[in-house]
Amino acid sequence: MPDKITLYFPAPKRRGLVGRVTYEGLSVRLCDQRNCRFCKLALREQLLGWAGGRLEVKLDGPYKRPSFLGPPPFFIAHLLAVIERERIDIGGEFDTGLNTVCLKTPSGLMVIDPGGVGFNGSLSLKGLIGGERIVASVVSHSHQDHSNLAGQTRGPIYVSQLTPHFVDRRLGFEWDPSLLSARRRMRVIGPGQQLTLDSVQIRTFPLPHSVPDTMGLDIRGRKKRGLCLGDFRLSGWEPETRATTIATLRELAREKVDFLCLTIFNAHMPGFTPMEALVVDTFTTILTSTPKGRVLESCFSSNLDRILEFVQVAQILQRPVAFCGAGMRSTQELLRVKTEEDAIEAENAVVFVTGSQAEEFSVLWRIAQGQNPPFALRLSDTLAFSSRCIPGNEAGFKMLIGSLRPQVKRIVVHEGEIEQIGLRGLDAEEALTHVVGHGNKEDLRLVLEILRPKQVLAWPQTSPQIEAFREIAVPLGIEILPETERIIEI
Repeated sequence: MPDKITLYFPAPKRRGLVGRVTYEGLSVRLCDQRNCRFCKLALREQLLGWAGGRLEVKLDGPYKRPSFLGPPPFFIAHLLAVIERERIDIGGEFDTGLNTVCLKTPSGLMVIDPGGVGFNGSLSLKGLIGGERIVASVVSHSHQDHSNLAGQTRGPIYVSQLTPHFVDRRLGFEWDPSLLSARRRMRVIGPGQQLTLDSVQIRTFPLPHSVPDTMGLDIRGRKKRGLCLGDFRLSGWEPETRATTIATLRELAREKVDFLCLTIFNAHMPGFTPMEALVVDTFTTILTSTPKGRVLESCFSSNLDRILEFVQVAQILQRPVAFCGAGMRSTQELLRVKTEEDAIEAENAVVFVTGSQAEEFSVLWRIAQGQNPPFALRLSDTLAFSSRCIPGNEAGFKMLIGSLRPQVKRIVVHEGEIEQIGLRGLDAEEALTHVVGHGNKEDLRLVLEILRPKQVLAWPQTSPQIEAFREIAVPLGIEILPETERIIEI
């Protein structure tokens, strides 16, 4: 056994927690002895409640538990150094609050998308469901803010194909027993499948979004029939995607729609959401206009299709590809992208890095802060953000850009961000580097005109989204339900 070894650990929220880390096929437990003479005790105390990362440890063992009925042998890891601490990005674009809708049936509640975004772990389903019994759940797509409260549910959880992968990834960095229980109850379904749960029938259908396998739900109960679009846009990668989606919606509209549930995150944005392929065109332009020097690309690591397209462009242009940061390495593994050894050091490399939202302990954050940076920037590097700064995160993003700008040749951000974030004077460039996963105003208008629902439950009902959405819905005679009314009796 080596004297030192580097391992990834999940968050040790409680002392002695056995994590999803193995060595030679056996589990590894982070040492919790109060006065261990091998551990750096000050470092270990700092890790309580952390988000996971890479540690340098000294292994002892293996040790066997006294009972032959207990779990298999395990190693004890003594902490020597913290090499990398990182949060896995949540994926997509979101607003603070729940994404959850509940369908009330004679047997109990059916929960759609048990997830959301809150501060300090404050979100809970309890305030929404009260003492109601949960009989089943459905997760429309794999973004964490649509499944991170699944541990608070009961019964089977029907999920899109990629959801288990992203849940496993989160569990590898943030050990959560309730989410582990939910993971065991997950059953994968795909677009076009039909579920019969109690007196409710749900048929899934494909929707374009920023992550593959996103599903819409056609819901039929004894009293009402409704549609849940959740997060969607009309356009995808190909021009015919919009036509295909519109044809699907028209087919769904052949029968009366009593209620419609959807997000209106981009209701105030004019026009239709552009095709995703335009972002690839921008990326190609950046590469061809940068014949010398590395290009560092940062986006949500859940943007699988976009990253794969970027990789293919880089390979066509004969540029080596590297992935840096836990989230990006997980994406590399999922996409099965092979990379060359030491590709990150190549003069013309394309490096996918975490930190598009200046997340603490991400690659870009660590470089900006000078805290164990995984590699050094060069004055010949170009840094491109294929993302949009999440509203409310402007200050942190601006500080990141300000710290990194003197270290690279160019920084490219999405259109409109120089003004929005206050980047004037930092010599940043703008380009169409990002296409959002949510429908713009005209996407939403066309959907309402086709479906003509009696009622719509839309969120977030904050300014300027709700005012823009009312301009569409009210003339069509559609009632907008309060965002607080998320339990629908069907």
